[in-house]
Amino acid sequence: MKKYLIILFIFFVYSESFSQKIKIIDGSDNPIPFVSIFDNLKKKGIITDKNGEANLEIFNDDEIIVIQHPSYEKKNLNLNEIIENNYIIKLNEKIFKIDEIVISANKWEQSKSDISSQILDLSENEIRYLNPETSAELLEKTGQIFVQKSQLGGGSPMIRGFSANRILIVLDGIRLNNAIYRSGNLHNIISIDPNVLEGAEVLFGPASVIYGSDAIGGVMDFHTKNIKFSTEKNLIFNGNSLIKYYSASNSKHFNLNLTFANKNFTSFSSISLKNFDDLKTGNKRTKEYPDYGKRLEFVEVGNSDLIVSNKNYNIQKYSGYSQINLIQKFKFKFLKNHLISYNIYFSNSSNIPRYDRLIQYTDFFSPRYSEWYYGPQKFLMNKLKLTFFNVNKLYDALAINISNQIINESRNDRKYQSNLLRSRTEKLNIYTINLDFDKKFDDKNEIYYGFELLFNKINSSAFIKNLNDNSLSSTSTRYPDGGSKYNSFASYISYKKNVSNKIKLNAGTRFSSVFLNSKFSNKEFYSFPYSNIESTFEAINGNIGFIFLPDNNHQFNYLISTGFRAPNLDDIGKVFDSEPGNIIVPNINLKPEYSINNEVNFRKIINSKHKIEASIYYSRLNNAMVRGNYQFNGKDSIVYDGEMSRVQAILNTGKAYVWGYNVSVNITLNKYINLSSTLNYNDGKDLINNKPLRHISPIFGKSSISFNKNKFRISYFINYNGKKELNSLSPSELNKLYLYTSSGSLKWLTHNLNTNINFNSLLNISVSIENILNLHYRTYSSGISAPGRSLNISCNFMF
Repeated sequence: MKKYLIILFIFFVYSESFSQKIKIIDGSDNPIPFVSIFDNLKKKGIITDKNGEANLEIFNDDEIIVIQHPSYEKKNLNLNEIIENNYIIKLNEKIFKIDEIVISANKWEQSKSDISSQILDLSENEIRYLNPETSAELLEKTGQIFVQKSQLGGGSPMIRGFSANRILIVLDGIRLNNAIYRSGNLHNIISIDPNVLEGAEVLFGPASVIYGSDAIGGVMDFHTKNIKFSTEKNLIFNGNSLIKYYSASNSKHFNLNLTFANKNFTSFSSISLKNFDDLKTGNKRTKEYPDYGKRLEFVEVGNSDLIVSNKNYNIQKYSGYSQINLIQKFKFKFLKNHLISYNIYFSNSSNIPRYDRLIQYTDFFSPRYSEWYYGPQKFLMNKLKLTFFNVNKLYDALAINISNQIINESRNDRKYQSNLLRSRTEKLNIYTINLDFDKKFDDKNEIYYGFELLFNKINSSAFIKNLNDNSLSSTSTRYPDGGSKYNSFASYISYKKNVSNKIKLNAGTRFSSVFLNSKFSNKEFYSFPYSNIESTFEAINGNIGFIFLPDNNHQFNYLISTGFRAPNLDDIGKVFDSEPGNIIVPNINLKPEYSINNEVNFRKIINSKHKIEASIYYSRLNNAMVRGNYQFNGKDSIVYDGEMSRVQAILNTGKAYVWGYNVSVNITLNKYINLSSTLNYNDGKDLINNKPLRHISPIFGKSSISFNKNKFRISYFINYNGKKELNSLSPSELNKLYLYTSSGSLKWLTHNLNTNINFNSLLNISVSIENILNLHYRTYSSGISAPGRSLNISCNFMF
C-alpha cells in the first residue's frame, strides 16, 4: 500500500509542476499580457493572458524556454530556473530600441528601422497617461503636433505646415477624409474616442503612395483596441470602467468596455459619454493686453435677444457640448490562418457652438450673431475585414477592408435680433474597398501592394426658419443642391530591400484617378453660368528612401517623396461666407496640387537609455490651392446674406514652399528619473503672391522631467509656444484680426504636473494640474482661449 501511495504522491507532484502557471510581471510587479513563450526551436508556444499567466504543460523539463515581448528584454530559461523563481518571472523594460514596431508606413507591422519617414507612435499606456479629453488633445499633448481650435468642440491638427484636407485621418485602416473636408480648419477628429485607443501613429510628410490624395502633410493613424484570442478553452470575460473629470471645462467623462474571448472568437463593446460645460480660461494676462480674451458679455437667447453682462469674464459663454461614442467589434478565426472581423463605430454630439463666431461684432456695440452652431455631428461606420495568412506566389498576407460611412452634419446661424434661423445640412454616404497585400520573397526583398476604390455621395439642403411662426423658406445650399458624387480608384506598390546589414532601400509608386460630378438644380439665389461641374484628375506619385544603420544605435534616413491632392467638392463647389465681407464661390477650373518633399531623419540610442531624434524637411508645392480674390459673372463683389461681399475662390496660385525641423531628446538619468524635450519649427510662403501660408504654426514644443518608481509616476512639464507677428499672418488670417492682439499671436508658456498611481491590476488613478499659474493664452489661429488652471482626475477600474 505504501508503495502505491509513494507512486501516487510522485505522480501528483510531477503533474503539479507542469500544470503550474507561470506569471510574467514588469518592474512594478504589474502583469504583462501577450508575452510570447516558446521553445528554443520555435516548434511550440503560448502567450500570457490579461493576468500575465500561461500554463507550461506543453514544455518538457529539459527544454530551454524563451520568454519574449517587444517592449521588454528577452529571457532564456530552463524549467528549473523558473521553479526557483516560484514561477514568477520579472522582465526588464527596454527603455529605447531602434526596432520599435509601427503599422502606418505600409499598413502592415514593420520595424522603425525599416522606415525612412519620421513617425510618432503612441502606446496605449502613454495615451492613458496623457489623459486627453479628445483625440485632438491627445496629439497636442505629445508636444509634436500643433492643434488649432475654433471652438471647444473641435481641434484641427497642423502637421509640417499643413492642415485640414491636406492631412489624412485613418481609423483602423479606413480613411475618414471625405469629399467635403475643407481647406480651412477641420474638427472631425473629435469623432474618434481616445478612451478606446490601443495606439496611434503620426506619419510626417507625404504618404500618397500608400494613402493617396490628401496625405500631403502627413497621416494620423488611430488604432482601437484589438482583442487577442484566448489560449484557454473556456470563454474569458473582462472589462474596464473609466471615469474622468476636468475642472476647466467642468467636463465629466465615462467609458465602459467589455471583452469576451475564446480560442476562435472575440468581442469588444464600448460606450463613452462626455459632457462639457462652458470652458473657463486663465485669469493671468499680459500687462500690454489686460483685456484680451475676456468674455465681457454674451447674447442670452429667449423670446428676444438680450445682451447680458458676464459675471465671470473668464468663462467663455457659450462653448459647452456633449458627445456619445459607441463601438462594437467582433473577430472570428477560421481555417487556421484566416480572420474575419466586423466593426461598428458610432458617434453623435449635441449642438456644438462655434465660439469664434459668437464673439464677432458688426460694430463696437452689436454682436453679429445670436446663434452659430454646428448641429449634431452624426458618424456611423460599418467595417468588414477579411485577413488571410497564406504563403503563395501572390502574397503571404492579404487584408480586404470593406466599409460604409454615413455622416450627417449641419451649420446653423441667426444674426443678432433676427427671427430668421438659417440651417444648411450635408448628408454623406461613403463606400470604400481596400485590398492590401504583403509578399516577402526572402530576408532581403519584400513588397507591399494594393488597390483602393472610394465612392462618395453627397446631398446638400438648406432652409430658413422663421422663429415667430415656425414657417420655412428656401435658401442657398452650401454645396450644389442637385447632388454630388466624388469617386476614386487607385493602385500602389511599395518595395523594401535590405541591401546589406547596414543599408536598406524603400521605393514605391501609386496611380490615382479621381472623378467629381455635381449638379446645380436651383439657380434662384445665384445665376451660375453652368448647370453642373464635372472634373477628372489623374496622378502618379512615388517615393525613394534610403536607410543607413552603421550599428544598432544609429539610424540615418533620406527620403524624397511626392504627394498630391485632388480638389474635392469643398474646394471646387461650395458657396459660403468665410468671414464677414467675403464670400467663397465655386471654381470649376481648379486643378490638383502637387508636392515634392525632401527630408533627412536621424535617430541615436545611447546605452539603451538615451534617445535623440531629429528631422529636417523641405516641401515644394506646385499648383498650390490657396484662397484668393475672384470674380463671379464678371463682378468682384456680390450681395450675400444682405451684405456686399468680396468674391473669393480657391485658386491654383502656382508655387509655394514649406520647410522646418523637429528635434526630440529623451535622457534617462537613472532607473527612476527621465528627462525629455521636443522642439518644432516650420515656415512657408506662397511664392507667387509673396504671402505667408495659412497653416504655418509658431515655434512650439514641450519639456518634462518624470519620476517613475514601482507603481507611482509623476511628471512636471512645460508647454511653450512662440510669438507670431502680424506680418507673418496669411491673408485669410488677417481677415480675422478680432481673434488676435494688435501685435499678433502672443507667445506663452504653461507649467503642469501629472501623477499616476497603479494601486494594483484592478485600479489606476491619474491626477494632474494643468496650467498651474492660470495663464490666459490663445493658440495661433484659434477662436477660443485655452483652458485656465485645471484639476484633472481619472479613475480606471478593471475587472
